[in-house]
Amino acid sequence: MTLRPLLVAMLAVGALPRSVPAQDLLTQAKALERRGRLDSAYTIIQRAAAAEPNRAEVHFWLGNIAGERAQQIGGLGAYGAARKCKAGFARAVQLEPDNPDYLEGLIGYLSQAPGIVGGDRDSALVLAEALRRIDETRGTFQMASVLLRGNRGEKARADSIMDAFGRAHEGDRVAQFRVAGHFAQSNQPERALAIHEHLLARDPADVVAQYGVARNLVVVKRDARRALGLLSPLSTATPPPPSGPSYQPAAVWWRMGQAYLQLGKPDSARTAYQQALAIAPQFRQARLSLDSLR
Repeated sequence: MTLRPLLVAMLAVGALPRSVPAQDLLTQAKALERRGRLDSAYTIIQRAAAAEPNRAEVHFWLGNIAGERAQQIGGLGAYGAARKCKAGFARAVQLEPDNPDYLEGLIGYLSQAPGIVGGDRDSALVLAEALRRIDETRGTFQMASVLLRGNRGEKARADSIMDAFGRAHEGDRVAQFRVAGHFAQSNQPERALAIHEHLLARDPADVVAQYGVARNLVVVKRDARRALGLLSPLSTATPPPPSGPSYQPAAVWWRMGQAYLQLGKPDSARTAYQQALAIAPQFRQARLSLDSLR
């Protein structure tokens, strides 16, 4: 099945009357979303989509904000927002089928959402292949991500795809981080660790590789002292911009807490977890880790 008929079959969106300028509403919705005011952002972005049904960016952001809203609500009450999420992403792709960002949004929804609200892993794989023709790195990663949610054979196929991609792009730093991320996500920290070790050996000043080595040492519970030695300077440094491989400052402190705990230092671990929460109050893993010490 070709891309356009598939997208048309997934969603038919009718034109709605224009009201206020959609660009102004889009700006408002994005600002509200950044401030965590999802209720208001969700209302505004729906108005924006109704005002300008043929503007792909507006519908892409409807998908983003509706998806966040559905996660916030949870349970049966999230179904309405979930359907809006799919509608937004699908309309954006329908309008601009070669836009990698829009394709990734729809692939993510189709591969993760339950069937009752339009999840469809087979369609996600078709779109991932289309994305791979546009952007090999992003498309390969999306295909592997979809396969990871399948059975044992599909998971093995995902690993095979990422292995081949890593070999073909051995000198590409960003590609190697992508491959390492795949193995970390698929609960294979040893393989992720090996890639990060190779990247750090290639460039000892690569702070993202430094974090990757420390993170995976903590996960496999090996050499917590070395992990702390790698994490400590990162705790006061500014991470690289998120447009490329990076790390979250709060995650550095959380991993430091885990390393301290592995060394039998619960008081130091508690301080590290508290610091993580001071940086990111909604950091759920750090909150659970801190609560476990109580």
